[in-house]
Amino acid sequence: MIHNEFDTDKRAIINPEDCCHHPDGDFPEICIGIFSKPIMDWLLDKYGGTEISHFGCCIGAVPIYKVEAYGTDVAVFMPFVGGPGAASTMEESIPMGGKYYVYFGAAGVLEKGISHGKLLLPTAAIRDEGLSYHYIPAADEIELNPEDLQACREAMNELGVSFAEGKTWTTDAFFRETRAKAARRREQGCISVEMECASLAAVAQFRDVHFAEFFYATDTVDDAGWDGGILHEKGAGLEDVCFRVAVETGKRMRRHEKEK
Repeated sequence: MIHNEFDTDKRAIINPEDCCHHPDGDFPEICIGIFSKPIMDWLLDKYGGTEISHFGCCIGAVPIYKVEAYGTDVAVFMPFVGGPGAASTMEESIPMGGKYYVYFGAAGVLEKGISHGKLLLPTAAIRDEGLSYHYIPAADEIELNPEDLQACREAMNELGVSFAEGKTWTTDAFFRETRAKAARRREQGCISVEMECASLAAVAQFRDVHFAEFFYATDTVDDAGWDGGILHEKGAGLEDVCFRVAVETGKRMRRHEKEK
C-alpha cells in the first residue's frame, strides 16, 4: 500500500528552508500555534505583538507575531486547519529558529463524562490521516514525546488546571466520523477527536524538535450522535488559561532540555 512508502531521506525536492520567510529580528525558540481567531485577537489585544514573519499561502499570508508574556518571548500564529496545513507552519518556522512547539485548539470528546470546556492532554494519536506516513513508518498510532508531555502536565498542575489524559483520534475527514469508527476509537483508548495532532507529532519527531498539544473540549461525538456543545464559541472564556498553559509548557520544555 502507498502508506508503506516512507522514505528516510531527510532531503526532499522542496525543503522548508527553501520556502520560509526569514524573520525580521530574533525569532523566539518557543512557538505557540492557536487554532482560534477569537483567542488570537484577545491575545494581541492584551499583550500586543510585533509581526516578525509570516507563512505564505495562496489564500493569503498568515502572520507570525512576537509576544512577550510571563517572562519570555514567544512566537504566536494561527495554523491552518488539518494535518498538512498545520504541519506546514511547524516545518516553515523551524528554519526561522523555532524549537519548542505547543499547539492548542478545540476537540470533540468521545466520552459523555468529559465536560465541555475541560482541557485534554493527548498521550498518543491514532493516525487516521495522511501526512504522518510521509514522516515516520506506517503504524496505527504515534506516541507523543514523554518529556514534552510531562512539561505540559507540570504546567497544568502548577496552574491548578483540571484536565483529562488519553489518546486522541486524528482524522482528515470531519464529515466521516461515523458511530462505528467512534466506537472503535473509544476501544483503542481515545477520549478526543481532532484533525492535526498525529501530523504535528510526526513532523516534530522527524525534525527532532519538541512538541506538545492540548485541547479544550467543545462538543461530544458518541453513540447518541453529535452534541455541538460550545464549539460555536471558538474558545471564548478559555483564552487566559490556554495561553498561560501553552507558554508555561514551552518554558518547561526549554528548561528540561537545558538541564540534561
